[in-house]
Amino acid sequence: MIVHGLLDSADGWSRLCERVSVPVIAFDLPGFGHSDAAERGSIDGYARDLAAALEMLGVERFTLIGHSLGGAVATALAELMPSAVSALVLLAPAGFGKIGLAEAASIPGVRSLVASALPLVLSSSLAVTAGYRNMVTNGKTPDREVVERVVKRGHGLVAGAREGTRAVVEAGRGRDAFYRRRVGYSGPVFAVWGDRDRLVPVSHRHGLRTAFPQARIEVWYGVGHHPLTERFDDLLAIVHEASTATPRPVRRKAPEQLFAA
Repeated sequence: MIVHGLLDSADGWSRLCERVSVPVIAFDLPGFGHSDAAERGSIDGYARDLAAALEMLGVERFTLIGHSLGGAVATALAELMPSAVSALVLLAPAGFGKIGLAEAASIPGVRSLVASALPLVLSSSLAVTAGYRNMVTNGKTPDREVVERVVKRGHGLVAGAREGTRAVVEAGRGRDAFYRRRVGYSGPVFAVWGDRDRLVPVSHRHGLRTAFPQARIEVWYGVGHHPLTERFDDLLAIVHEASTATPRPVRRKAPEQLFAA
């Protein structure tokens, strides 16, 4: 099962879905893709929505993958139904520290400006391309399909982006934030960060280590916030390894691995 990040949708994972050898479910979070926006976004609320959907579909056991905002949601979902998650793959996940851009966007005066500008920005191919190049794909031009998908749904993404940002900010501030405690999931955890991630800092991996002492963390040199497009084959290998992982006893500290571009 795959949980996408902010401004993305289930459609963004079609390439990965086509390359794995097992059935895949990818949901649209509230406010993204073809889903209606939540009245108020929260990581726990998103996780409960997904749990209800899985129950309706009769899914009892699965590998769980989450990117960015979806990484925080995946973490909450793994804690909500730990016996159902055979392995957890987190790609630059939110929820393991405060995120500067989200915090800035939540300041009252700035929030009003963002709310006014966002409909125009998300409806402009040039603006979306520039945003992705500067903040997501580490200077690389994003795939045309990504840009077209965002622009096509531009105005409809505003509420989802607002509530998703709110959820990320609250997840970073809470007393019960993931990075302040041990998360109630003891299965295999695979985590990936790019060392040039400008949205979710690579330093947040230390918070993930607190939450998941058993995690295997990889830092990919030269990679930004979107390993799905920047190092697809390497990501595919991790997903394959996670989908065949055997649950193991929790260790105090799993090794951290650094990989060059």
